[in-house]
Amino acid sequence: MNTENQRPLVELRNLNKVFVTEKVETHALSEISFAIERGEYLLVQGPSGCGKSILGLLEQPTSGQYLLAGTDTRDLGLTRRARLRNEELGFVFQSFNLIGDLTILENVELPLRYRKGAGKIKAAERAEKAMELLEIVGIAHRAEHYPAQLSGGQQQRAAVARALIAEPSLILADEPTGNLDSDSEDAVMALLADSHAKGTTLCVVSHNPKYADVANRTLELSEGRLTG
Repeated sequence: MNTENQRPLVELRNLNKVFVTEKVETHALSEISFAIERGEYLLVQGPSGCGKSILGLLEQPTSGQYLLAGTDTRDLGLTRRARLRNEELGFVFQSFNLIGDLTILENVELPLRYRKGAGKIKAAERAEKAMELLEIVGIAHRAEHYPAQLSGGQQQRAAVARALIAEPSLILADEPTGNLDSDSEDAVMALLADSHAKGTTLCVVSHNPKYADVANRTLELSEGRLTG
């Protein structure tokens, strides 16, 4: 029996994040504890902050414990953190964060370029997998275009494809439809819902009430604390 797959994918235990400047101490997160189960669709509502950065291994908490796929992340070095991030996580940002001087195809296949060892994928296989995803998100005809040549909705579809290509355990989406028109918003939400239906764990940070209708669970953050 594989007990590793029985425990939550994400475990936060008494997590705190404090930013200190010369004049003020800001408690961005205060004694946060919750878990995200494998295959769950979690919505987090509240002001923008550092929560996603910590979940994404981009920031270290001031204190407390964050376990990702059973790994305690507190004492990981930069190289191991980057490897764990690339193995387990996919990101979808409100601002798309596509690289302007790479084609859409190159942007989508980028996470596979950083695979190491046995997980390393050859260039032809990367391109083939990227094209398959671009077909799924409906912009394969834009594969050789650059981000600036695409609409906002098309760029976000590319960002979703990039997040999915490495088959991450968890997708972290930060206001993924915040900059989109209604039609593009619905299309991106459908793509996320489809990936969840196929087994991907989702954590969406958004003020959009539509997500509450499709998420399994909603957490509310206020002044750094869980309120619901």
